[in-house]
Amino acid sequence: MYLYPMIEMNKKEIYLLIGQKGSGKSFVGKIFNDEFNVKFIRVEDWVRQIRKDQDVFSETYLKQVFETIEKGIREALLEIDRLVFESTGLSSYFDKMLEGLKKDFHVTTIGIYADSKICLNQVRARDKTIHINISDDQVSLINEKVKARNLLTDFRIDNETKTEKELIREIRTILETVKINRI
Repeated sequence: MYLYPMIEMNKKEIYLLIGQKGSGKSFVGKIFNDEFNVKFIRVEDWVRQIRKDQDVFSETYLKQVFETIEKGIREALLEIDRLVFESTGLSSYFDKMLEGLKKDFHVTTIGIYADSKICLNQVRARDKTIHINISDDQVSLINEKVKARNLLTDFRIDNETKTEKELIREIRTILETVKINRI
């Protein structure tokens, strides 16, 4: 448990994008940030600092990753009321982090889906300076695990052929639905 100054937790909102590597979570997060003023937190920046030469499947590494993410999200919410971040949603440490955040904040989960081949091509083409560089085999293994886990989410965005305008409309609908449900 983290000790932080008292904050009005009922007003703090987290949108958690969950999906395969390369499914477009970062792109959707950027839309939240740019179009809807919901701060996109690039947790991958924190993870890259931890990674160094550690195995991405190591229990020690995964525990440290999700503890760091939860701590960073909680600290960010001391300054802002709404944020969005992303995860593949794998590991019991993810589950523990999500459970902890749900106790203190309003968390909305959004599944981001795309075909595995599209995901792999997206990972190959993305900016390696802002994403963790892993092999095609590791991407495929992680993405197969994500698909097999098939986490239930509050909302779903199928992100294979949608234009940015279509994604903006879909995110607007999600935000409006969340707002109505919180009243």
